[in-house]
Amino acid sequence: MWTQEEGIKLCRLLEMVAPKYGAHVALTGGLLYKDGIRKDADILFYRIRQAPEISIDAMFAELDGLGVKVKGGFAWLYKAEYMGKPIDFFFPEEQGENPYGDDQ
Repeated sequence: MWTQEEGIKLCRLLEMVAPKYGAHVALTGGLLYKDGIRKDADILFYRIRQAPEISIDAMFAELDGLGVKVKGGFAWLYKAEYMGKPIDFFFPEEQGENPYGDDQ
């Protein structure tokens, strides 16, 4: 379970890495919009305007060294974990079919 404070700390950690790979980070979902603890953290990566693309694989490799473990995903949605807590990473510019079903 995540608190908003924990979600903000995670975003600050991610933002220390993301710009090197063409992205900035934004907290979204229940941790931002609702009170109380949430089952997962929803994090959006958006492309820095001057960057031609987000180097997702390279960014994930560096984040792995910081304890952020990507479990799987596709184009615009990746499932990850940090300190045993689930994360959904969103990349709104990416295209692809959602293998997780309609609930994402």
